[in-house]
Amino acid sequence: MKGIDEIDKKILRSLSENPELSQVELSEGLKISQPAISARLHKLKEIGVLAHSVGTDIKKSQLFLAKMDIVTTGTEDVISFLDKCPLYLNSFLTSGKYNLTVLLVGENMRSIMSCVDSHMRNNPLIKDMEFNLIVTPIRDFIVPIRPILEKKKTIPCETETDCSSCTLYTNNRCLGCPASVHYRGSLL
Repeated sequence: MKGIDEIDKKILRSLSENPELSQVELSEGLKISQPAISARLHKLKEIGVLAHSVGTDIKKSQLFLAKMDIVTTGTEDVISFLDKCPLYLNSFLTSGKYNLTVLLVGENMRSIMSCVDSHMRNNPLIKDMEFNLIVTPIRDFIVPIRPILEKKKTIPCETETDCSSCTLYTNNRCLGCPASVHYRGSLL
């Protein structure tokens, strides 16, 4: 990127190691003035090199991650469907055999697997799919989660009326949809 110098790289490195460093601490550590740090931070934010995000540490919170690699001719429709799901983290357009990679998060593996089995495997827009549970991130992995504050009787994907009619839920294979009043988890 144009305009990024060694001092900018040192600022980015310092913040990646400790995102809570103050401008004064950065100034002292890099031996440049606080106003210079402020100007550089502003520039880095402006050009999109530096962004702040609040999230949850997957390792510390003991959440589970899953990755789905999907072949679909309806990428936008699949993403639109996923946008309603509280387990959905993000998608990536990819090249190769699969054209969409999806990340899901949940409080237990069975709930993620139940969601995929019930709502993704039978989706006619999905031509092929590979599903993998991510065992553990090697580095700290902070993800934005969206806890559902107002639980509803019906689930947002509208594939079923509610969790209580699902055999996976009634057989304790799933915590239920985090958007549902039937949800048995605590974080999402």
